[in-house]
Amino acid sequence: MATPFIIGLAVAGAAYATRGAIRAASKLKSNPNFFFSMGRQASEGNFGEGFRAKMDKEEAAAILGIPENADEKLVKETHKKLMIKNHPDRGGSSYLATKVNEARNIMVGKQ
Repeated sequence: MATPFIIGLAVAGAAYATRGAIRAASKLKSNPNFFFSMGRQASEGNFGEGFRAKMDKEEAAAILGIPENADEKLVKETHKKLMIKNHPDRGGSSYLATKVNEARNIMVGKQ
């Protein structure tokens, strides 16, 4: 009796894994450095040890993935895209959302 159930779970697991692989492949196709960009940013900006106690403009730019001298329009567009991906109401982390908001505020001069 349990065999059809186990087979069903195995098929569902395989489908879920395939879906994840397809999504990862599409991200890799659109941005070949997607999986390696954070490691490179960490080594270039010395962010490999976590967030700093007080965020500065350099760290804010690295979090948003934009240059330090970016204009306010680019900051707001990038912030919106990151918040859509990382919003806590959509399964994202509230801590990361807080850091993205803090980075935006620093880049536009509100902090």
